[in-house]
Amino acid sequence: REASLIAVAALLFAAAAVDFSCSQAPDADIEKACEMMQEWDQTARKEIRKRQLFGFGGGQITGGAQGCRNLQCFCSQIGNRGGCGQRAYRREYRMLSDGERQRFHNALVVLKNNGEYDRLSIMHRQVGTSSGAHSGPGFLPWHREYMKRMELALRAIDPSISLPYWDSVLDSYLPDPRDSIMFTAGFMGDTDASGQVVFGSFANFRTLEGRPTIVRRLAGEGRLFNEGNINAVFSRTAIQDVLAYTAPQGGCPFPTNFQALEYTHSSVHLWIGGDMKPPTTSANDPIFFLHHCFVDFIWEQWRQMRQSRAQREVAYPPDVGTCANSQHFSYAAMRPWDLLNREGIMNYYTDNLFAYAPRPTCSAANPNCGSPYLFCDTRGSAHCVAKVKLNGHCNGFEGFDVCAGGVCQGGFCRAGAFTGSQSNFQTTQAQTAFTATTRPPTSPVQTTPFTNAQTVRPTTAFTQSRTTFTTPRPTFTTPRPTFANTIATTSRVVDASCFNDDPCCEPWARIGECRTNAAYMSRYCRRSCHYCSNPFDNQNGCVDRHASCGVWRQQGYCTRRRQWMSENCQRSCGWCNQTKQQLCQASVRRRL
Repeated sequence: REASLIAVAALLFAAAAVDFSCSQAPDADIEKACEMMQEWDQTARKEIRKRQLFGFGGGQITGGAQGCRNLQCFCSQIGNRGGCGQRAYRREYRMLSDGERQRFHNALVVLKNNGEYDRLSIMHRQVGTSSGAHSGPGFLPWHREYMKRMELALRAIDPSISLPYWDSVLDSYLPDPRDSIMFTAGFMGDTDASGQVVFGSFANFRTLEGRPTIVRRLAGEGRLFNEGNINAVFSRTAIQDVLAYTAPQGGCPFPTNFQALEYTHSSVHLWIGGDMKPPTTSANDPIFFLHHCFVDFIWEQWRQMRQSRAQREVAYPPDVGTCANSQHFSYAAMRPWDLLNREGIMNYYTDNLFAYAPRPTCSAANPNCGSPYLFCDTRGSAHCVAKVKLNGHCNGFEGFDVCAGGVCQGGFCRAGAFTGSQSNFQTTQAQTAFTATTRPPTSPVQTTPFTNAQTVRPTTAFTQSRTTFTTPRPTFTTPRPTFANTIATTSRVVDASCFNDDPCCEPWARIGECRTNAAYMSRYCRRSCHYCSNPFDNQNGCVDRHASCGVWRQQGYCTRRRQWMSENCQRSCGWCNQTKQQLCQASVRRRL
């Protein structure tokens, strides 16, 4: 244990600067992605300085159906329309029936025509290069919230819809992935010779910049995901290798993980090209949302594989300014919403709002991928592959049912009927808009203490002698975790993101609430209950416990998030003349 603590201290207080250069990347594609992230990070750091000097930061987006954290809230916002109470079931795009896919497309078109699609795209453009959305640990939590909002916007139009994911590994096996069924009029659309998307449901989607069509430059640079990319993520155990520092500066004590999802996902953006290349225009293209849904799927698989339920809600990389700008810190605002970055790792997303279907699979014994638009390559380890459009390249797959509506002849897909012995799609059900595979098996939807876009704290009445909780705490059936944290493998985790969320935590802990009310206290009073310890937290008196307190004071957090700030930023908020008890009592009065 002592050795672990020393190692942590050495990392967090490293005196010797660690040189960093994107030239250390393993290949040209990742180096390009790295250079872009460094550029965005520099823009973000300049924006932070502007807000410090001039005190502006833009409005916070709150409330509405898209801000809901459970389906009860969502249904109440859209008038309790049929199907709104079921969790979304996110499947691979090619696994949708023709009817389901068309309903998804139709909802996107409605969203585009009523202006809501563009409003959501503007969110990504406005904060794409000047916030915690890219170039650091906030990348995955930010985009999880963003995908959730797009999905709820679509479900407000058609509650039966779920956001599908695009598993681009399926396309990467093809001799030329540009010939995938994915890029045809019936799916994500096809382009003319100049790269303009003019065929399919999204033809003539006017961009935010005023161009009449979306533009794609397929395969000009970058590459699609492959199995190695995904396995590289799953092999990692340290939180800072997944919620990764992708734009570190010299002096960051953590080594750079060039296999991090933010890097490899950027290669897919580069491969699509056109609007998808820079963050300022990428959300113009609907394929953006399918791609990021798959990124979120990979992250969720890692969470389920490597973290306990409790760890999933607390593990966040240390707030180190040389590793990431302060907008990526765990308690920083998740601009442009009224959320904190750490709220993007909460379990309520998958408890309440959506679940993921497994990736398509097959075997030599059962070469059935479950879709007429996928086929099973049974050579070696059997795996599903996207089918090829007519006249596309199919060389290497002769004898397989590789062509959508055709047959592989002379290395190209030609019109005709496949007569081989392999059958990749076997079902006794008709492909209709809704099949039995539309939803997972019915199971009770769990509720959480979050009922809308605002964080709910318990209603309390504090006196010097005791605390009376007038609102029941949420019940957790998961036992208290044994913290197998990747920074320190002890039951008390050394964590630079270890804070209390409430100024009443210390008096609550003194009267035994850590034991009698463990479910609540283990989440909101981690420091006082000794679930973790902060290596920087050795100060007493009126102090700031977080390096960004001064920045957050400039952004109005002393008023907007008084509860957290009174516990952790007492000095910056000018509350040195108040005792801990007074700060706690003031917090209670604000909640009553």
